[in-house]
Amino acid sequence: MKILLVANMYPSKAFPSYGVFVRNTENILLDAGFNVEKVVLQKKMGKVAKLLGYAKYYASIVKNGLRTDIDVLYVHYAAHNAFPLLLLKKMKPSVKIVTNVHGSDVVPEVQSQEKFQPYVKRLLEISTTIITPSNYYKKLVRKKYGVTTPIEVFPSGGVNETVFYPQHENRDSLCSDLGLDPSFRYVGLVNRLDVGKGWQFFVEAAAQYIQENRDSDVRFIVVGSGKEEDAFKQSVLDQNLQNHLIHFPLMKQQDLAKIYNVIEVFVFPTIREGESLGLVGLESMACRTPIIGSAMAGLLDYTVDGKNGWLFEPSNANDLYVKLVHVLSLSRLEREKIAEQAYLTAQTYEQKAVQPKLAQIFSSIEQG
Repeated sequence: MKILLVANMYPSKAFPSYGVFVRNTENILLDAGFNVEKVVLQKKMGKVAKLLGYAKYYASIVKNGLRTDIDVLYVHYAAHNAFPLLLLKKMKPSVKIVTNVHGSDVVPEVQSQEKFQPYVKRLLEISTTIITPSNYYKKLVRKKYGVTTPIEVFPSGGVNETVFYPQHENRDSLCSDLGLDPSFRYVGLVNRLDVGKGWQFFVEAAAQYIQENRDSDVRFIVVGSGKEEDAFKQSVLDQNLQNHLIHFPLMKQQDLAKIYNVIEVFVFPTIREGESLGLVGLESMACRTPIIGSAMAGLLDYTVDGKNGWLFEPSNANDLYVKLVHVLSLSRLEREKIAEQAYLTAQTYEQKAVQPKLAQIFSSIEQG
């Protein structure tokens, strides 16, 4: 079977983490013995470059989709790919499309994304199979669009266990690699600094913690960039956190693994209904570092409060602060117990564990 992978997000040297889960699914299919070609769009800077990039990308989708040797198209992100795929379906009614929906596909983050919704619904209706990253998102897709298309759950390529694994015994060395002082305890956040990601609540909770514990040895780490980066930096200044919070821009996965192994707890403060899974949380857990997450969306698929992590009320910085105080006051034995459960949970999402599911989806299409 020859699969044409279609995605408007894919890693590049300049943006190594951009759409890395797409490349993960590509590798899984290749390892399973499928023949995979791809039409992808890497991140472009500037309106003209984006416009030209999308024009060439859309044309390539249609051109390659019409080829007789392509058995199925596997598309990531319905919203930005619906137009060329619907056109392709009209030109070649026999074409098979597997649509993997994510985040803003189903729950637009900004008003400008609403215009794609009718096309998303139509694409899902004509798809052979829909893939969602979590059971939460499967229910959401079925409820919102009322589609009868079969829906399978596959967790965004899974966690790469060759990158994300426990290295706490090397903490001092990892701190040195990152330019961090190993004498401090660290609390971390890794995410885009964009609408709905909840970085504001992390900053507020951090400021409250420092205010109440002025002699604390706790420091806060934020890894990420995005449209709200300037607002984030201003908030850090406004809260007088510049000496207590370290900000890193986007990182390669290998460096993110170092962050996860250096911090004691990972904070996931999303307020997005469209948080379809939250792979970063699982990556942290795979490093034996539990999370404090918003009690909503895809996080509820894998986080059990007080067992393998902790949950707080979404948008409530004070509740997050209370959970931070609790977690940072636990004994080593208590933290180890939660960390072990977090690690065991993450193992069920590792690539080797989930790979058979994706292969099974495409094998069923090939046979049926």
